[in-house]
Amino acid sequence: MPPNPGTAQTFMVVGTLRDDTDLAEFAALREDEHQQLEVLRSQGKVGAHYVSPARRATFVEIVAADQEQVAETLATLPFARFFDADVYPLAPADAR
Repeated sequence: MPPNPGTAQTFMVVGTLRDDTDLAEFAALREDEHQQLEVLRSQGKVGAHYVSPARRATFVEIVAADQEQVAETLATLPFARFFDADVYPLAPADAR
């Protein structure tokens, strides 16, 4: 179910690749990850997505009612198990 626009908030998730990641397994799931991101975008649950290979990090903008819903969305991503994630709620554009 897409987030309710009246209660939705934007969160920035910063994921750091774990040292014990099997990079072959990670690479094998790349297409699945991209497909799921497109599904989530079409549902209005994910916005921007960036990767910093040099820092072994990813940044994902997630629209959700709360951090629990952020975790639920993240859990649907195949790459989620490879990252330690920090979730940051963002201020609305009119509050900056």
